[in-house]
Amino acid sequence: MDDTEPNGFQGTPPESSLSVDQLLNSLVKSERELKKQLMLFSAFLDALPNPIFVKDNKAVFLACNTAYEEAFGIRREDFVGKTVLDLDYLPEAARQAFQQADLKLLQERGETREEIELAFSDGKPRTVLYQRKTFDMGDGQGGLLGLIIDISERKRAEEFERFRSRILEMLASSTVLEDILLELVTGIESLYPDMLCSIMQTDIAGSYLCNGIAPSLPDFYNAALEKVEIVNGMGSCGTAAFTGERVIVEDISTHPYWATVRELAAQADLKACWSQPIKTGRGAVLGTFAIYHRTIAAPTEEQIAIIQHCARLSSIAIEKKRAENTIRELAYYDPLTNLANRRLLDEKLAAVLSSGQSASGYTALMLLDLDNFKPLNDQYGHAMGDRLLIEIGKRLNRCIRSRDTVARLGGDEFVIVLETLSPDFNTAVKQVRQVAEKIRATIEKPCELKLVQDGGSLQSVVYQCTASIGVTLFAGNDLSQTEVIRKADEAMYQAKQSGRNTVNIY
Repeated sequence: MDDTEPNGFQGTPPESSLSVDQLLNSLVKSERELKKQLMLFSAFLDALPNPIFVKDNKAVFLACNTAYEEAFGIRREDFVGKTVLDLDYLPEAARQAFQQADLKLLQERGETREEIELAFSDGKPRTVLYQRKTFDMGDGQGGLLGLIIDISERKRAEEFERFRSRILEMLASSTVLEDILLELVTGIESLYPDMLCSIMQTDIAGSYLCNGIAPSLPDFYNAALEKVEIVNGMGSCGTAAFTGERVIVEDISTHPYWATVRELAAQADLKACWSQPIKTGRGAVLGTFAIYHRTIAAPTEEQIAIIQHCARLSSIAIEKKRAENTIRELAYYDPLTNLANRRLLDEKLAAVLSSGQSASGYTALMLLDLDNFKPLNDQYGHAMGDRLLIEIGKRLNRCIRSRDTVARLGGDEFVIVLETLSPDFNTAVKQVRQVAEKIRATIEKPCELKLVQDGGSLQSVVYQCTASIGVTLFAGNDLSQTEVIRKADEAMYQAKQSGRNTVNIY
């Protein structure tokens, strides 16, 4: 008998003859597999740390990952099926630009890669690497894949390194200290716009912070804190300088360190202040580097590193300047009296004579020698003699104008240069004699000299000395430097010969 079925088929029926149940099961299985693949794809996207989106070939959003939702503060169900034109978290101009760029790329096919500024949900602008690439699945199906990588920190690190190099170049050159410190402050404020920076230096005695550089703080605030006492509890900076440790005040309105200047800070709209002491390699405090905020703020690890690095750069700049000042003082100033020395006097005279600045008026050189200095040294020792020389130097400075010069040649000899006297000789002589007599009378007043002995006792001596003063006048470059000093020396010799404690004008 023939085994052939009536319909002409043998074995398993072909797919076209599957039952309805079989077809439904096949579709369910396919749908389940598709959902599984979509779930795997979605999980893969959500595991990636950078914002990612997918659009169809009409620039309509198909999907995004969790990082995209978090970055822009939106839910995928609220914008999938829409275009960028519907996203109101972006400005209108930006939406139009993104949409046009997407459509253009979808038409031309390919990929783009660019750095752009983009604001995330926290409102802070970021520099991002914005990458887009088209894809094709056949049958005209395809779309656009977008990737956003936040490179703000990397860019800021690169900018900070350029800023640091610029400061180091300024340190290596002859740039003045104030310009270096100003560049430090403005450079950090440029990199971090929410920061207001300040640098203050200690005075010579280490009692106060002064010489503040804070261009972004209000003028009235800087004026009020022109001189800050270095004590514990005096704001963030005064305390940091006193303790030698970093002081973080997150909320000025409640912190006890700001009790005395809280109202001033409120008037300046300052809410937080972090202060780092600027210290030498040996730990001596040179000043403070401070960062202010207009909101209550606690520093991040990155910000702590910034304030520490800026304090170190400030330290290098301030130490360099102070070292240069010390070298200059050693080269040009008498270490005992702090008056100009012979070298500075020679340069001063050379400048006056070479420039011809005396052509419009006379210049006077006054040579002064103490009449009875040796007996003090012989009776009380050289330390007491040094006390007298220091006192004489102070008295001479009080008798002259700021533009005049007092120098110590050595021993008990002093020189005074009086500039821009009258162009009339007789008038100039009267002017010089008036100053010289004032000096002579000032010197002959008794000096009370005090000296701490080796055992700790205080020795006090009242000593009176006088001075013989010789003066010469010159105008323009009619005399050489050697001749000017020689004439003044001869005039002083004549003053001594005349009985001492006198003034003689050559």
